[in-house]
Amino acid sequence: MKCQALTKSGKQCTRDAVANEKFCWQHLNEVREKPAELTEKQKAFADEYIISLNATEAAIKAGYSENSAEVIGHENLRKPKIKSYIDKRLAEKEKERIATQDEVLEYLTAVMRGQIDEEAVIVENIGDYKSRARTILKQVDPKDRNKAAELLGKRYSLFKDNIGLDITQVQIIDDVE
Repeated sequence: MKCQALTKSGKQCTRDAVANEKFCWQHLNEVREKPAELTEKQKAFADEYIISLNATEAAIKAGYSENSAEVIGHENLRKPKIKSYIDKRLAEKEKERIATQDEVLEYLTAVMRGQIDEEAVIVENIGDYKSRARTILKQVDPKDRNKAAELLGKRYSLFKDNIGLDITQVQIIDDVE
C-alpha cells in the first residue's frame, strides 16, 4: 500500500506505507511528532465530514468556496493531520457507540436473574366501544430469561453437545457394471 500523505509540493507521496499504517516512515514520523494542529476551518471541515461523510458538503459547511469545495475536500482528506484527527474522532465515537463484552455479559446476567423490567403496551376498555393504550413495566418473560441463560451458558461452554459421538466414515464402492 502506498503512503497516503501529500508531499510539500502537493503531490502524492510515492513511498510504500509502513506495515499496518497509512503513511511511509517519513510522514508517519511527522504525524507522530507534531500534535494535530488544525486551523479552525480544517477542524470544522473534519467535524462536518464525520457527520456527513461527504467531503464536498463538509468543505462548504466549513466555509470553503462552493467552486473549490470538491477539490479542497479531497485534498483535506489526504492531509495527514486532518486524516489522523478524523480517525481519532471516529475511534472515540465507536468506543462510545458499541457495547463492550462486559456490558453484554452484565446485561444478559441481569435479564437471566430477572433484575431488568421491560415495557409492555396494554389496551384497556374504557366503555362505549372505546379503548385506551398505556405502557406498564413488567418482569422479563421466562422464555427471554431462559434465552439469556442459554447465551451465557454457550459463552462459558457450560453445555457439552456431541459428547461420546463416534463418527465413522462411510465408504462407497461402485461395483455396478
